[in-house]
Amino acid sequence: MTQIIDDTDAMRGETPPRRWVRALLAVIVLLIAAMWVYAFVFAPKKGIYRVDDNAWRSGAERICAEARDRRIALADTGEGYIADPTNEQMLQHADVVDTSTDILEGMLDDIAALPVTSARDQELVDTFQHYYRIIISDRRAYTARLREFDLQPYRETLEGGGPVTNVVTDFTSGNNIKSCVPPGELGGDT
Repeated sequence: MTQIIDDTDAMRGETPPRRWVRALLAVIVLLIAAMWVYAFVFAPKKGIYRVDDNAWRSGAERICAEARDRRIALADTGEGYIADPTNEQMLQHADVVDTSTDILEGMLDDIAALPVTSARDQELVDTFQHYYRIIISDRRAYTARLREFDLQPYRETLEGGGPVTNVVTDFTSGNNIKSCVPPGELGGDT
């Protein structure tokens, strides 16, 4: 009597499926699913920059909206973009940017004066101020170069691998104080 052996798997170069591999994959899939369920259902919804004090957030938005409106009133785009500005135009632009930066600095001082209800909120506001003051310093350096008739693009300090405005924008977005977003590049923006 001859015994017939089915070696089709061996002939194809395949190994029979292993139960432990399937079990491991099932566990991995379940863990990933559990992570997403936690993230969307059970995880706290508060961002890392979120200030708990509602009064601070509404006060900051009001202060920033007023400052934004004052800055926008300074904008003079009648001549459009000037590729090769004269020395006088560079000085005029520096004056507008400095005036705009003065408004930002006053805005930041007013926001800093707003009371908060917890030490954590104060720490967040202090961090926000720290990074916003870096932006102010970058703007002052830009206008100093313009006053020396050194026409170079506006440069921002890098924080965490990106421009410092990213950190400030994350804070403003997380707190729904959109008027506090720092102004953009200074090629024509105030």
